[in-house]
Amino acid sequence: MAMAPDDVEDLKKRLRQHDQMYASMQQQGKPFEALEHLEKGLFVRKELFGPEHPEVGRVCQVFTTSCNTLAMNSLQRDNHMLAYELLKKAEILTSPSGYIGDNKMRMKLRAVTFNNFGCFYKRRGKLHAALQYLAKALKIELTSEEVDNPAGTHLNLCATLSQLGRHGPALEHAQCALELLEAMQDSKEKAEGGGVFGQNNTTDDGSILAIAWHNIAVEQEHLGMLDAALTSYEQAVLVAEREWGAGHIKTLAIKHSLEEAKQKASTRRSPAKPHAGHSAQGVASKAASPLDSILNPATTAPGLKGQGGFRQSAIASKKGPSP
Repeated sequence: MAMAPDDVEDLKKRLRQHDQMYASMQQQGKPFEALEHLEKGLFVRKELFGPEHPEVGRVCQVFTTSCNTLAMNSLQRDNHMLAYELLKKAEILTSPSGYIGDNKMRMKLRAVTFNNFGCFYKRRGKLHAALQYLAKALKIELTSEEVDNPAGTHLNLCATLSQLGRHGPALEHAQCALELLEAMQDSKEKAEGGGVFGQNNTTDDGSILAIAWHNIAVEQEHLGMLDAALTSYEQAVLVAEREWGAGHIKTLAIKHSLEEAKQKASTRRSPAKPHAGHSAQGVASKAASPLDSILNPATTAPGLKGQGGFRQSAIASKKGPSP
């Protein structure tokens, strides 16, 4: 049934007002207020044009992306309720009954949302819930060519599994992330005529590569594979120096982990000399690594991109891997 002309004009007026307020709030650096007007404008468009109109789908994509970004910002500030509400909106809008008609884009945004939900629950200490969402994200990423590289999701899974003490599967996910990142590196080198990856510009993928090597080393150390861990730590340092610089705080933190591993290896190779009341032991549990607060100040992730968190994930155990 067609709307009356007066109703149409009223909706168009409301839409102009919300669009103007959205632009104004963006310019004033008020993203949450801008998001409110973007959401209201979305539903006015739905009423005016119909839920399947391309304009509705386009604005829905922008809104869903903004929900994910602001949810991760809220999580960094420990505003868990707001982060949850924003992610829940993104989850609803990326469902098959949402308003995003482009299915490839819908699935891409859904994978980002699931990854960020994984980071959210990991930050809250609900590790099994985090695993469920990260597994959903990875399933989408592995079956769609349109999504971002799933290396970040593998690293988030690695970190979560490590906190659960499942170091074997955690190592496997870190190794998967490394393989994906190195494959991307090879592709970029070929596309750029054989240039050195990350030589001239610090890249997100290059930085993630350092974290992947670090996580592999951490899990190898947990599993008592000290010699392999030393090699992986050394690789992490090489990449970190190239991407961040030798004096960067993240590089220094990885170097610190390498030195600790060297000391542990040296102690294990030396003849055991137990003191009274103490006995020689295997891989000792350590306090949290400097990397916990340096590489992962927010516990999210990166997902692997600004929408997901790299990001963004901290580890509370031992020398925890960096998601």
